[in-house]
Amino acid sequence: MLPNNCKIWNKYDQQINDGDHVFGNAWYHAGLLIPHPGNDSIIYLFTSGVTNNPYGFYVTTINYKANNDSGVIVQKNFQLNSLPAYDALMGVKHGNGRDWWVIFQRYNTNFITNYNDYYLFLISPLGISEPFIQNIVSYHSTNGGHVVFSNNGSMFANVNPRGLIELLNFDRCTGLITSTIPIEQESLTGTYTHWYGSCAFSPDDSKLYVLEGMQNNDTAYLWQFDLNASNIANSKIAIDSFPDPLVGVYQLKLAPDNKIYLSAFDRNFGWPYPDTSTAYTTINNNLSVINYPDSLGAACDFQPFSFNLGTGRSYFGLPNNPDYELGPWVGSPCDTLTVGQAENDEKNDVFFQAWYNTDWNMIHVNASKLKGNTGSLRLFDLEGRLVIEKKLR
Repeated sequence: MLPNNCKIWNKYDQQINDGDHVFGNAWYHAGLLIPHPGNDSIIYLFTSGVTNNPYGFYVTTINYKANNDSGVIVQKNFQLNSLPAYDALMGVKHGNGRDWWVIFQRYNTNFITNYNDYYLFLISPLGISEPFIQNIVSYHSTNGGHVVFSNNGSMFANVNPRGLIELLNFDRCTGLITSTIPIEQESLTGTYTHWYGSCAFSPDDSKLYVLEGMQNNDTAYLWQFDLNASNIANSKIAIDSFPDPLVGVYQLKLAPDNKIYLSAFDRNFGWPYPDTSTAYTTINNNLSVINYPDSLGAACDFQPFSFNLGTGRSYFGLPNNPDYELGPWVGSPCDTLTVGQAENDEKNDVFFQAWYNTDWNMIHVNASKLKGNTGSLRLFDLEGRLVIEKKLR
């Protein structure tokens, strides 16, 4: 995709009608597909402007079952904000196992101003909520990064090319980032020794893998951190290195087979690769594989350039997909919403959802299956006392 000309293709490998000129940039984590929680025909495509105007955060709504499963654009380039985007869009299932949280971050185009704010959008059957913003300890001053959630959704990792590695604990019910675990920080002097491009959790969330890309023809590294260690930063182990400056290693991804895959770009060629036999190389015609990511050190069995892609070739990126199969947070205060929804569907009763926004000091209330033209909303405290009553139309 070209800057501000992303294109949407259907399952028949055809461009959807009006599926071009979707705002966004050709970066690695600037696009995210989230299914509509209340309509199994609708998909939201979230895109962000990282390096070109129009900057900002956008959503395009797609009915992928319409037009004989060829897809129809329902709404394109609806702007959610106008901020220059940090290249690290990611989503995670709400604790109820149905709704979604989507995380957006910003940066300043001067690459000097630091930000530590996270914009959380709730995606529910009623649509996309206004964001609530949280300011967390660690700052970043660049537009590149990668956010990945742990497999149970209780934390996420954030890395960037200026040396940031941090873990953030996350509450899937409220969307609150409850605490941070700094591992490495951006340098304040402007000398950025480590160029971290991507990260991935092991299947049991005991290990974090971070890929350090090369800069100035230096050696690149695949690092492992033991998240059960008393000092996570000191548990850093080099799993392998890539000394050849023509090996553009950049992206990690945990796959459904519980292995972690690494993609690389062969710098001997430009983009796109020439369609010649000599442009199929060990570097771009294979993915590297961590076979046992839960194991410590060399026992993880990293095999470079071992998974052949057949007629395919890799560049820097791998798909920026969230975990679509993550279920409800069992035992949490919100895991009953899924059951409650099913029961209310059978009774055809009203379904309510409420959450507190700390930054706005407001409680947001959504309701579906309302009947009639008038009603009232009553709010009670924990002791059953009526706090407020409001007539509704």
